Amino acid sequence: MQNLAFLPKFVGMKHNCLTIGLLTLAGTFIACTPDSNTLQPQTGYLIVMGEDSCRNISYSDEQRFAAPFRNMSLYYNGLALVCDSDALYGYVNDKGDFVIPARYDRATVFSEGLAWVHKRGDMPGAIDDGGRVKLSLRDAVAVRAFHEGHAAFATVKRGITLWGFINKKGEESIKPRFKAVKNYCQGLAAVQDISTGLWGYIDLADSLRLPCRYTEANSFDDKGTALVRDDKGYLVIDRNGIPLTMLSSYEIVIPDGEYYRVCYNRKWGWCDRNGATVIKPCYDDCRSFGSAPLAPVLIRGKWAYVDRNGNIAVKRQFADAYPFIDHHAAVKAGTVWGFIDENGRYVVNPQYNAIPADYLHQALGEGSVFMTLDLPRR
Repeated sequence: MQNLAFLPKFVGMKHNCLTIGLLTLAGTFIACTPDSNTLQPQTGYLIVMGEDSCRNISYSDEQRFAAPFRNMSLYYNGLALVCDSDALYGYVNDKGDFVIPARYDRATVFSEGLAWVHKRGDMPGAIDDGGRVKLSLRDAVAVRAFHEGHAAFATVKRGITLWGFINKKGEESIKPRFKAVKNYCQGLAAVQDISTGLWGYIDLADSLRLPCRYTEANSFDDKGTALVRDDKGYLVIDRNGIPLTMLSSYEIVIPDGEYYRVCYNRKWGWCDRNGATVIKPCYDDCRSFGSAPLAPVLIRGKWAYVDRNGNIAVKRQFADAYPFIDHHAAVKAGTVWGFIDENGRYVVNPQYNAIPADYLHQALGEGSVFMTLDLPRR
């Protein structure tokens, strides 16, 4: 998602106010997924946060550490972003020990070895995993984590917010002139023209590879294709802008790994990369398969899971349900949350009141919610 707010919102919780349970994952690898601009976490254990402490537990519910954090992200580059009792942010390792002290009023997670941080009264800076400032950014109102060696940033000129990119030397690789941008993926970045509001693609040399003529534009995937939309509807293009698949009959199309999630007549299903129906649109809502064998679907107000053939694999029973990460999925039973495995069996019984936005973004394939540092306007 473009321009994410820094402070996360939690399901069932007030903004930046922890009440009783938080669940999240731990660890990291970089991945380009269509239009998520993502940094994705490694997994292996969960973090459960209560009113006065945070517990790091395994999938078998064995405690690894407990600490009095008010807030905590997933793990990225081996470090998790945490908020202490003074509402300051720092970074801890997988034992819960501070590696970088809590001294920032704003911060992002680590990506490509760097994280953006901000202290009151200072310019934002990019630090390494030892807390050393490697570069600073002047006159920015927002900056995003590095992706393919470049970080998107925004500045205000004559009252207009413009986006560009900097490299790891702190140099402007793309001068800020776009209404919005998405991260570089496979060497191309989607950019929105300030005048027309239409999207195109630039390369790393700042050449406009594909003209701004699309009403929507997703990032290119590892197969060299991107889902875009023009005035005729959705289509899949290659890096030269040549249409490969027309999906204009659908009202909404969302990339989902080898498939596309599609909405037709207000019902949801899936088609393959050639546009052939895989699972007929018949559900009230659905969420992604990703790389998992199952995906959540909404049927008459309750969530179930279907397999890639459209067969119900986990029966309709949940008040809410999210896609699988590391073979586990967050589900809501009544008013509390737990985790199931790919057989539909609980590995963490429903007992927690909330799940953080960082986990939900990752489960939905939208990357970390902590990817953008929004700065106070002067």
